[in-house]
Amino acid sequence: MAIRNVSRLYRSAEWTRHARTILAWPGSVFLTHRDGNHPEESCSATREVSSIAEAIAQFEPVTVLVSNNRMEHARKRFTNIPHEKNITIQSINAEDVDLWMRDIGPTFVTRRGTDGKSILHGISFNWNGWGGKFSTVGGRALAAEYLHDHKIEHTMSSIVTEGGAIETDGEGTLLATESSILNGNRNPGKTRQDVEAELCRTLGIQKVIWVPGVKGAESTDCHIDAQARFVKPGVIVLSKPSDAADTVWQKVYDEIRQVLSSTTDAQGRSFQLVDIPEPNVMNLGFDDKTLQGFQKTTPVFNYVNYLMVNGGIVMPRFGDRIADEFASKTMVNLFGNERKVVTVLLKELPMLGGGIHCASQEIPYTDM
Repeated sequence: MAIRNVSRLYRSAEWTRHARTILAWPGSVFLTHRDGNHPEESCSATREVSSIAEAIAQFEPVTVLVSNNRMEHARKRFTNIPHEKNITIQSINAEDVDLWMRDIGPTFVTRRGTDGKSILHGISFNWNGWGGKFSTVGGRALAAEYLHDHKIEHTMSSIVTEGGAIETDGEGTLLATESSILNGNRNPGKTRQDVEAELCRTLGIQKVIWVPGVKGAESTDCHIDAQARFVKPGVIVLSKPSDAADTVWQKVYDEIRQVLSSTTDAQGRSFQLVDIPEPNVMNLGFDDKTLQGFQKTTPVFNYVNYLMVNGGIVMPRFGDRIADEFASKTMVNLFGNERKVVTVLLKELPMLGGGIHCASQEIPYTDM
């Protein structure tokens, strides 16, 4: 439904200019709980986040949040590498911080000041561990601490959601899954109208397009940023499950395509939908034991969990040569010479339930 925008707060589309992007090395509690007892400085999750940071640094500044007790390892990791000057390591006083900055970090918006200049705000959407599944003290406090440390205006929201649950075109349209936001584990007692009004207030939204999603199939209850993403106004890429995928994800895909095919954005445009098939997990080189474990872990091997950066796209590859090449070529065809496509090999982050977009949070550029 269309909603009147009564707010000066505004969430920019991801393709607008960034001041920087935030990432985080996973904290020791996160590593022990989800990645076993690997040495922290060499664990696969840390290596992949570091590779993402290097890829982003080709295009814009990056801040990597690192627990105090791992600063020495971080300094070594980011010394004498290309684009080193674009990477800032920031110490944080928490050992249990999660790596998914999209969800636990602030969601950045802007508003116009009385002098006409943009003022940066950070929205806290009251992260509760994806409905109480993986809540940590460090994660709950991180958004407020980051905004305080960087003297960024802090706006509290009245709803619980995550950055990966909201996808906007910067022109008034928001995509979201009912299963994630309209869920009793996040917003009990709130109506659809209550939630839409708050999304309008905090993000400057005029129209929310809800897709059903699915509850409980994985930790996020089906975030939109693993399913459907804007590449430009009126154009959306969809993650199409492989033939080997669980049927529940084929149903999610079919429902999203049906909804988006029969509606328009806030400006009245019909959507151009572009499928990007997911890799076949059988082609990714995992052993039989790991493949059997996928039924419990629900890994996220999809290409739409990319990050737009200044002049580029940073997207994953997984080791399925045909699928990797098709995904990369699709993005190149969509953007032509407008953006350079850079890929990062991911094996561990998808096993932990996320990807490049999940691990990052961009800060929009302001003229102040």
